[in-house]
Amino acid sequence: MIDVHGYSKRLESARRRLSQLRHSDLLLAFVDHLLALGLSEGRVAKVANHLCTIFRNCPFDPSSASVRDVEGVVGWINSQPYRTSTKDDLRLVVRKLVQYAKFGNCAKKTPIPPEVTWFSVRTRDDKDSRVKPESLLTLDEVKRMMVAAENERDRALVSVLFEAALRPGELLGMTVGSVQFKDCYCLISVVGKTGVKRIPLVASLKPLIDWFEKHPRRNDPKAPLWASLGNNSKGGRISYYYFRKLLRRLAERAGIAKEIWPYLFRHTALTNMAKVLTEAKLELYAGWIQGSRMTRRYVHFSGRDLEEAILGLHGLEKVEKQEVTLKTLKCPRCESRNSPDATRCNFCGLILDRKIAEKMEEEERKKDEEVLARIERLEQLVRSLLNNHDAPRKISSGL
Repeated sequence: MIDVHGYSKRLESARRRLSQLRHSDLLLAFVDHLLALGLSEGRVAKVANHLCTIFRNCPFDPSSASVRDVEGVVGWINSQPYRTSTKDDLRLVVRKLVQYAKFGNCAKKTPIPPEVTWFSVRTRDDKDSRVKPESLLTLDEVKRMMVAAENERDRALVSVLFEAALRPGELLGMTVGSVQFKDCYCLISVVGKTGVKRIPLVASLKPLIDWFEKHPRRNDPKAPLWASLGNNSKGGRISYYYFRKLLRRLAERAGIAKEIWPYLFRHTALTNMAKVLTEAKLELYAGWIQGSRMTRRYVHFSGRDLEEAILGLHGLEKVEKQEVTLKTLKCPRCESRNSPDATRCNFCGLILDRKIAEKMEEEERKKDEEVLARIERLEQLVRSLLNNHDAPRKISSGL
């Protein structure tokens, strides 16, 4: 997978900082050990940065650490204003480091030293999670971001990110050759945590076709799909930093006040899909291994079947069926398929958005009324002028 997050640079930066701290030889050896165990650069870079945080604030000797020494470190971690998940990670780093320092290994089968068995490394407190039902995007908000896009690339990017529920690295790692166009849909291939996965997209077909027509390197299968349009880096891959800023800018242009971050689109899409897909199909769609804890988490978060069950107990039925993903708009006149954010049919020009159509009809009616009113005033004026013109003639004829 392409390192869109710059994990290699982050790891090298953390190594340089670790080399200046006490017990640097042990800390750097621990980092190398984690890489040897097969942990990803991203995960090791995170651990290395946590080591920097711990040893800058409360350094200790992991090789000879006592329970009292570890209590001081864990106490400091618990007192910090960090998110719960960050504190969990810091405590886990302390346990693994001491385990490595005392046994030369921190693999799964390695015994855990008594000095670090007394504290928990995982809490079940998700109160500080940003992902709450009210923080998820609505389909209307996703469409508004597509409408707010200033070019075909940004419009297609938002559509694919949401419809395919992709991780940022999966999306930004796509190439021109990752897309295979079919008659009424397209297949995309992305490299995820569990390997290559192929996802069929329907709603994103038209936005992708429009983007391919403008792509500066559309004939090169190895070219980045989400290419830069700037003069200095035209055709090169957009960075994760730019991607994150782009989503926030589109949300602002669309008038969305919610906090926007790349993973929010995946959270929203998977929560919606958990309402209609079986757990096995949801795992395939999301790119999880079979039996993943994430599946149960999203099914629980979506409240699947709960709302209907409660309403059923009271003899009520949920009349409105909520849409869970972007859908193409079928033109009632020519039956052509249009992208989800289309207001007019791309083939015959018919207005597809009922609200816009009603608004335009109302505006046309008002214009017609104004024209008729002007004509009536003009007729009155003409009659008045004619009457005034005939008055002298009547007087002279009477004499």
